[in-house]
Parts: sequence; C-alpha cells; structure tokens
Amino acid sequence: MKSIEQQQSAQRSVQRKHTLRQWLQRVGPAALGLAAIGALVLGLNPAHVGRALTRFQLALIPLVIVLYLVIYGLQGLRWHYLLSDAGARLRMSESILLNAAGQTITALVPLGDLTRAAFASEASGRDFGTVAATVTVQELTYTFMLILCALPVVLTLRLGMAVVVITLLGMAAILIILTVSRVFCEVHKLVAHIPLLNRLLPAIDELQSETADLLHKPDAMGLSVLDLGRALVSITVFWVVVQGLSPDSLDWPKAAFVLALSSIGGAVSLIPGGVGANEASVAGLLIVFGVDGGAAVAAALIQRFLMTGMAIALGLSAYVIARRRFHLGGVFQITARQPAAEAAS
Repeated sequence: MKSIEQQQSAQRSVQRKHTLRQWLQRVGPAALGLAAIGALVLGLNPAHVGRALTRFQLALIPLVIVLYLVIYGLQGLRWHYLLSDAGARLRMSESILLNAAGQTITALVPLGDLTRAAFASEASGRDFGTVAATVTVQELTYTFMLILCALPVVLTLRLGMAVVVITLLGMAAILIILTVSRVFCEVHKLVAHIPLLNRLLPAIDELQSETADLLHKPDAMGLSVLDLGRALVSITVFWVVVQGLSPDSLDWPKAAFVLALSSIGGAVSLIPGGVGANEASVAGLLIVFGVDGGAAVAAALIQRFLMTGMAIALGLSAYVIARRRFHLGGVFQITARQPAAEAAS
C-alpha cells in the first residue's frame, strides 16, 4: 500500500512540474518583455514619459483602429490565397475570420502565430504542417516588404545598413534552403549530425516540402503585393502614433526604417511579439532621429498597447464565432487534430 501511495505521490509531483513548466513557457517570455518595458520607462524618467502620454491626440485613435482593421484584413486576404494554394479549401470570409481568431495569443506565447495555422487545419481538414507552411511564407514576404520600404533611408543615411543587409542575406539563405533541393539536402545532412536538432528533422523535412511547393506557385509570390499593402499600412499606423505625440518630428520614410528595424529586433529576441525588445528598438531609433525621449518611449508604449489590445479584442471576438462554426480546440493550441481522412485510416 505504501509503495502505491509513493508512486501516486511521485506522479502528482511530475504532473505539477509539467504544469509549472508549461505555465512558465507561456507566461515567462511575456513577463520578461514587460520587465524590459518597465526598465525602459524607468531609465528615461517616468514623469517625462507620463507627460508625453498625456499629450497624445486622442482624436487619432479611431483612425488608428480603422488602420489596424485594414492590416488584419489584408493579412487574412493574403493568407486565404496561400491556404488555397496549400489545398485548404475555405471561404474568404472564413480565412479572414480564422486569421483574426489566431491573433488572440500571437503576442503572448512563443509560436503564437501558428495558432491560426492550427485553426485552419482543423477547419479545413488539411495537415497542420501543410497549413503552417502558409504562415512561414506569409511572414517571410511581409518582413521582406517592410525592409524594402526602409531601404530609401538605409541607403541615404547608412543607418542600420549592416542589420538590414544581414537580415536580407538571412532571408535569401532561408529561401534558397527551402526551394533548392540540393542545398536543402546538404543542410539536412548537416543537421542530422547535430544533437537535439536532428530530432526536428521530420518537421523540418515537412516544412521544406510544403514551403517549396508554395514558393514555386506563381500566384503565391505574385500576391505578395498584399503583404506590401499590409507593410505600408503598418508603417502608416506607426507614423500616425508618432505624429499624435510629436507632430512633424518624424517623416514617413524614417517611420518605415524604425518599424522595419524594430520588427527585426523583436524577431531576433525570440520573445513573443518582440515585447520589450521591440519597444526598446523603437524608442532608441526615434531618439536617434531627433524625437524627444519621453515622446519616443510613449510612442513605443502606445503602439504596443493599441496593437496588443486590438489583437486580443478582435481575436477573442473572432474566436468565439469561429469556435462555434468549426468546433475548434483551445485558444492556446499550436497543434491541430489529424484530418478526418487520416484518422479513419
């Protein structure tokens, strides 16, 4: 009897540790990002930042909200065509709905952007890996478009040239690895000899196969013009926020440069949504361009608040509708059920 009780106690202990680990994986990175934002505010005088926040033109908020809706609309529209290329047969309204529903936790947990892929996989019956490739392609082309918009300032002022060049080379390398079979085979052989990474080979193989198929379809790349539109509107939203705090202190091309480099910084940090790293990059670059320190930090905070607030509000509303329509799983999932046809076999 004592042995059974000990076993049950050990199992409960393992379960508690597993639950704690999951909770830390979800909350830990976001908490780290928030701590970084707090340090940023303290470092630049909270009173100074507070005064800048009170000067924000509240009349601009409706415009900002409309522009964010346009961003998510363009993202969902572009994703719909990628899903169609991947064989996920959904109506355009359904793709846009699922894209919005997936925004709920994108900025809160690692790999949160894959939630919309999981939702689309469940709703369409397509394999999760196939649908995940659409997210990979979309975010690669969107990042490329952001950098493209920043190039005029990069070439003129030579600011951040090394970062942009390295990023472009990295993106080019990723595209070559994913689309050129011989190069991928060499990378596959290399990864196979690296401990821990070799366990990811099945997932890497699937991602390469599905992504390569998408990238070789003419319309998949041709419709990247929608990603360009999304990048242009994203830059405009950021520029409007800065104008609301410090009018005429930053022109649109420089806003494009700041947003592109801060997005890269947030992505490199590996923190969900780049929380903390993104804000530090935004504030620092704005100060370099002559924006007052308090206004620079205030712009970073307002952008984060509006972006995250819109994502959560829109995402939860869309998720409630999508869950009823498609019988979706939990909002924190990043894997999907197997398609019905596969499950039957």
